[in-house]
Amino acid sequence: MASSSGLEHNKLTKFFFIISIFITGISVLAVYSTIMTTEYSIKKDDIQAESITHLVKSSDWWNDYQAHKLREKIFQIQIDNLNNTRNQLPPTASTSESHRQQGIYIQTLSKYQSYLSKLHADKSVTDSLANLAYKAQTEQKLYEQSQITSSQYSKFVEAYDLVTVLLVIGVGLGGISEIAKNKLLGYPSFFVGGFGIAVLLLISFMPDTLLVHHILSS
Repeated sequence: MASSSGLEHNKLTKFFFIISIFITGISVLAVYSTIMTTEYSIKKDDIQAESITHLVKSSDWWNDYQAHKLREKIFQIQIDNLNNTRNQLPPTASTSESHRQQGIYIQTLSKYQSYLSKLHADKSVTDSLANLAYKAQTEQKLYEQSQITSSQYSKFVEAYDLVTVLLVIGVGLGGISEIAKNKLLGYPSFFVGGFGIAVLLLISFMPDTLLVHHILSS
């Protein structure tokens, strides 16, 4: 009888010793998951600030594009007006006056055509319509990519928060089990803490698995 009691006592002592080690281990992991939550939160905030910068730049480039489109219409109107004015000019007897008017017309027309040529150049030419549209689209794509990355970081923050909660619950149950010497509370500690460890390992080493994808998407 005494031997049986002693054996049971040794089993309990061994069990609570394992619980103590387990609590220590998952406490360290809880600290780690908390640190990871903080790091991903900082990354998310940085990428969100960056995304706003890209959005503002994209808006600015589109505003410049619209302004240049308006200039294009104005230049074209000026060219049309010049052509109409030239056609409506009465013939002049003075050859020198005719040459002077012709020179003014050609000079003015050349100026507006030069402006239009620059506007219609390819994207390699600064302030051309193609160049402004390219810059606006590039910033828009960077903004959209930043939004996707920020969303991913947010999901990792939620996942690490979940891990931290699971580990803390595991620590709490294990601590109560050890203090109260209640073996039944130790098993939930192993289960909850073990699940937290499993999720942490999957997030850290296999973030593309279906389970992790489900956790991050929930």
